[in-house]
Amino acid sequence: MRTLLASLAVSLVTLVVGCDDGKAKVKAAGDKVDQVVDKLDRDEAAQHLTTARAALAQNTDPAEACSWVASHPEATELKRLCSFDVPMRHATLAVTMAEKARAEQPQAPTLTECQSDEWTKAKAKLDRDHGSDAAWTALAARWTKLCPPM
Repeated sequence: MRTLLASLAVSLVTLVVGCDDGKAKVKAAGDKVDQVVDKLDRDEAAQHLTTARAALAQNTDPAEACSWVASHPEATELKRLCSFDVPMRHATLAVTMAEKARAEQPQAPTLTECQSDEWTKAKAKLDRDHGSDAAWTALAARWTKLCPPM
């Protein structure tokens, strides 16, 4: 779609340059193309946000939407979902599994669930990007209680 818009913009500029007052018309045409591209980006971001929310609701990862947001940081709501909600879901699942294991084995000195790669990955992202968020610090405290650092 962007390629089509770029081709259209080049064609439009080529046509306008031959006219009197070409610079103003070229600028106006460029502004209109920018507006169209911005609208396409907003529409695409909205679609990815909808898809990502649906994926989270179904307990699946919105990988495609989150890979798209990496190159479109202006999509702030989607960026927040990908940088916070997704890793929080992974971390919450890890804590829930550790809590269940602790309830089943209250005297166990260590739990296999405390060796969670999902927890480790989510923790790294959340500490880096949302270290002071109250929801994250509360979840991290639950984990530390279940799986104290060695």
